[in-house]
Amino acid sequence: MFVGREDELQLLQELVEQVRAGKGAAAWVAGDPGIGKSTLIAAGLATAERQGCQVYSATAHEQSPIFPLHVLLEALGADANGSFAETEETDPDSTRASRAEIVSLLYGRHAELVTPRDAVSVVAERLVALVHRLCAISPVVLVLDDAQWADEASLGVLLRLSRALRQLPLLLVVAARSVPSRPEVVALREALAGAGAFAVELCPVGSTEAAEMVRQLIGLPPGPALAGQLTAAGGNPLYLRELIDALVRESRLNLDAEQVELLGHSSDLPGTLPAAIRGRLRFLSEPTTSALRVAAVLGPVFSVADLGIVTGQRATDLIEVVGEAVDAGVVTESGSGALAFRHGLVHQTLYEGMPASLRAALHRQAAENLAGAGAQAERVAVQLLAAPPTADAWMIDWVAGAAPGLSQRAPKVAVELLERARDGLGWEDPRREHLDGDLAMAQLLLGDNEQVVRLAQPVLEYTRDPAMAGRIAWTLAYALPRMGRLEQAIEVTDQALAREGLPPVWSARLRARRAMSLFAVGRYEAAWAEAERAEAEGNQVGDRLAVGYSLYTRAELEFYHRRNVAAGKAAADRALVMLGDEPQAIDLVLLLMVNLGGALLALGMYAESDHIYVQVAALMERGTPPRQAHARVLSAVSSFYRGRWDDALAELDIAAQLPLDASYRRYLGGPAAQMAVHRDDRAAADRYLRGAEDVKLTDSEVRIQVECLLVAWALAAERDANPAEALNRLLKAFDPAGTLEFSQLGVTSTPWLPDVVRLALTAGEPAVAIAAAKVCAREADSQARPTPKAAAQHCQGLLDADPSAVRAAGELFRSIGFPLFSAQALENAAVLYAEKGDAKAARSTYLEAIDSYGDLGAAWDIIRTDARLRQHNIRRGTRGARRRPAAGWEALTPTEQKIAHLVAGGQSNPDIAGQMLLSRYTVESHVSHILTKLDARSRVEIARAVAGR
Repeated sequence: MFVGREDELQLLQELVEQVRAGKGAAAWVAGDPGIGKSTLIAAGLATAERQGCQVYSATAHEQSPIFPLHVLLEALGADANGSFAETEETDPDSTRASRAEIVSLLYGRHAELVTPRDAVSVVAERLVALVHRLCAISPVVLVLDDAQWADEASLGVLLRLSRALRQLPLLLVVAARSVPSRPEVVALREALAGAGAFAVELCPVGSTEAAEMVRQLIGLPPGPALAGQLTAAGGNPLYLRELIDALVRESRLNLDAEQVELLGHSSDLPGTLPAAIRGRLRFLSEPTTSALRVAAVLGPVFSVADLGIVTGQRATDLIEVVGEAVDAGVVTESGSGALAFRHGLVHQTLYEGMPASLRAALHRQAAENLAGAGAQAERVAVQLLAAPPTADAWMIDWVAGAAPGLSQRAPKVAVELLERARDGLGWEDPRREHLDGDLAMAQLLLGDNEQVVRLAQPVLEYTRDPAMAGRIAWTLAYALPRMGRLEQAIEVTDQALAREGLPPVWSARLRARRAMSLFAVGRYEAAWAEAERAEAEGNQVGDRLAVGYSLYTRAELEFYHRRNVAAGKAAADRALVMLGDEPQAIDLVLLLMVNLGGALLALGMYAESDHIYVQVAALMERGTPPRQAHARVLSAVSSFYRGRWDDALAELDIAAQLPLDASYRRYLGGPAAQMAVHRDDRAAADRYLRGAEDVKLTDSEVRIQVECLLVAWALAAERDANPAEALNRLLKAFDPAGTLEFSQLGVTSTPWLPDVVRLALTAGEPAVAIAAAKVCAREADSQARPTPKAAAQHCQGLLDADPSAVRAAGELFRSIGFPLFSAQALENAAVLYAEKGDAKAARSTYLEAIDSYGDLGAAWDIIRTDARLRQHNIRRGTRGARRRPAAGWEALTPTEQKIAHLVAGGQSNPDIAGQMLLSRYTVESHVSHILTKLDARSRVEIARAVAGR
């Protein structure tokens, strides 16, 4: 039955046609319970599969928010145990591999967790990639009903997918009530609206539509008396149907040849929808009603197998009651052998119709029976959460065993159950400290560091178990630095290391962690000694993580403190070889690789550095979100230096959406500020540079970002026609004591010194220029690397007014892959040629600089260069900066052209990323640019453009 929604139905059918043509779309269907949202969606998408679309759908329930990603996993084909059904043999290997990896991450066997790994966020990344791969096979329709109940992680995945609708043949259909209103649901609705989603607000049907519904249900139109009573339904289709069914069951309708009419008085008709549903349930037999009450405890969707487990009946014993419930329109088949209550209000009526004490007892019984049958921990947990809060012996033992796995998949659930379990134990119970340890880890995964400290410190103080002390100290040593309490983290590791009987593996790991904290607070010699000892102990007990973390700290010390890039590279290399494919070390491997990439870049080994960052991109999404963010920022720094500014901005954009420690997030905009200043994007530059005057350089892992920020702050002053202030800002950063010894110079700082020399000469400060050139030469002599050598040659050439030397410095910068610094040297060489009267050399060098700046989009540098050469009556004439066309195939970069061919070949973004060894986000950014430049609306149109070449 479908009446009164013809326009909305046509809209959904048109959206299916649109997605079949390769263009993504979305629809948000809103309305009250029973108004017909699900019916509309089912009717609108009825032919989608026959038209070649893959349709995936799921309905959220009131229990859904506590179990991350379960709604989306269900939609994409996972069963109640989190496993995906066997896929078709025709499915690509990458799709089958994606599903297998998701199951492994969530439900595989985990070794003891020694690093806080956010499995939910990692799986969310995999789900996004899976949808991309499914869209590469055929158009996809993804439906989420009752989204007001959906978990935050599932909504987050849909939010991410909404940003890629332009790139995917994907139709997102989301249905939700207006109440309850949750911020994350509102955010998804707004994001979909921003992506062009159609909003469908279902209102009550009118009297004409209500009469037509009666005609379809009974075969005759309503007479006057019945039509008058239909207004009680308030235009709610579900209420109207329940009302008519109640009248049929009670033989209250008189059928004549032309119409159907009401018999008897209307005063005893069900006055509300819940009353009508209760009337339907009264016609069921007692055995069926009893079974349905148990089913209601299991949830809105249940299996006959689970019903049998909880009731103690065999499936054959339930045939009759299930059949009666189906025939009565109370339950319906829900796919994969499951049954569902026909509407959420039917489930609610049955559930709330039982006394609270009976519901609680049934939940407790269901939990134990399901656990005894080997059910997934989440299915047991949902029953325990609804059972009495008082913990009994069985519940405590079950929670103790299930908590580590639950903490990974549903940390909020683990926290609540662990708190209940520990409240059921006395202070002297030996199980309590183990529960507290698990609870501290769950809180760490939730990011509640205050709770971690509150729970873990007493355990560390009172436990007599050395292994427990090591584990708890490790947990605290993670939480405290996140709160900025580094000295306390060092104290915690000191206390744990002083314990007698501490297992050697925990001694090694804690020393490695202590070394990291010592480095962070600037106690470099102590950090070095502790890292050496941690490495030795780790090697002795064969613990790769302890050795890996100790080598990471030594690499950081070599790079940032000792400024020995080659030694830092060697330490990182050793660590990566030693760690191999250790699954628990993904975060650490990412840290090491991005630092190794930076070291190679500093050594002038740009091809090798590029290769490392390509590997980082391929590995990125296996790391936790905070580590992904860190790696993306450093990848962006590398892309900035290498002149791939659009890639850098794409990585920074994604990093900004991921969780980062507050101290690190503050400097996230350093590379972005550089690009904004050079591209003359004043609004963005001002935003990134806000508060820069209070920032100081330090020897730490954020050193490079801080340098970028402060130099951008200085260049912004020159952009505003204040070169003297620009010089003052550079000196404040690198020579805060005013000694002209440049005490804050770091291992990556020398490329910025030519700006100091240039601005000092412009400002009439020759002593500053000479000092900067001298320091740069000293750095070049002490570090046998091409970058300081090129910078020193540039500085000395400026001092000597030697255009050939400055030009040679530009060529050296170009050879090591630093196009910005190469262009700056060419600009300065052109000015020097002009000052010497060599107009021909000046003009040719000038045009080379402009071309390089043009490739970067460095608009402000072009403006500055034009102004400087104009003073010598040298102009470009009709020739502008070399730029690609703004639109069409020639507008695409070589990378974009290659990606366009892969898109035309039917590959998904994740598979393109894997083939090209790029980040999926970088590929998405490239595809977005391709769509814009080709004026294409979908991947299909990209394919047509490629075919037309």
